[in-house]
Amino acid sequence: MKVFTSNHDKNSNIRYFELFILSVLLYMITSVTFANETKNFEPADNIRHTAKKHLEEMNNAADNTAIEISISNIDPRLKLRKCKNKLSAFTADDSNKRGRLTVAVTCDLPVTWKVLLSASVDEFADVIVAKNTINRKSIITRQDIEIKRIKISSLRKQPLFNKSEVLGSTSKRQQRAGSIIFDDSICLVCRGDSVQISAKSEFLNINLEGIALADASIGETTLVRNKQSKRSFSAKVIGKDHLEVKLADVKNNKLN
Repeated sequence: MKVFTSNHDKNSNIRYFELFILSVLLYMITSVTFANETKNFEPADNIRHTAKKHLEEMNNAADNTAIEISISNIDPRLKLRKCKNKLSAFTADDSNKRGRLTVAVTCDLPVTWKVLLSASVDEFADVIVAKNTINRKSIITRQDIEIKRIKISSLRKQPLFNKSEVLGSTSKRQQRAGSIIFDDSICLVCRGDSVQISAKSEFLNINLEGIALADASIGETTLVRNKQSKRSFSAKVIGKDHLEVKLADVKNNKLN
C-alpha cells in the first residue's frame, strides 16, 4: 500500500519541528538566566533559618522539645541581594523570649538590607487538669485529675505539674472538667479549717489543735491560732491539715 503526502503536510511538519526546537532553546535560555539571577539573591530559607536559630539561642531551645518555634514565610516576590558576610538576627527586646515576636534579619555587604519576620515561641508542658468537675471544698482524688500537655507560655498563673502536689488537697473553688489546676486553686491547709499542729524539739513532741488563719500548700508557712490559748503563731505545712513548728520558734514567738 502506498501513502501519498502532500507538500503542504511536509511544510506543516517542518514548521512544527522548528517551533519545538525554538521552544526548547527559549526554555534553556530562561532557565540559565533564572539560575544566574537566583545566585545573586539571598535564599528565603537562609533568612528564616537565621531567625529561628537566634530564637533557639535566646531560649536554649535547640534540643528542647518543650519549646516550639515558628517563623513566618517570606514573600517570594522579595528579592534581597546575596549577603557576603554571615547574616545577623536580633529582636527589639531580648528579655521578651516567649509568645509572638518580631525578628530582624540583616546583611551589611555588598549592600545593607533588613527584613522583619513574625515569629512565635511557645512552651509546652504536662500539667494537672481536672478530669471531671471538682466542687468547691472537695478533697481531690486520683479519679478527679489527669495529665495533659498544653501550651503554658501564655498562662498568667502557675500551673501544677505533679500529682503529689494536688492529691489530698482541697479545691478552693469549683473547677470544670478540662480546666487547669493552678497553685492558687487548691490548699492543703485552708483558712478557717481545724488543723493539727506538731510542736517538736529534740526531746519533746507536743500536739496542738488550731485554726488556720490563711490558705497554704505543702512546705509553706502560714499563721495558725491555738484553739486553747487563742494565741497565733507561724507553722509549716507538712500534710493535709497538718502543720509543724519547732518548740524554740513557739517560745520565741510567745505564741502571739
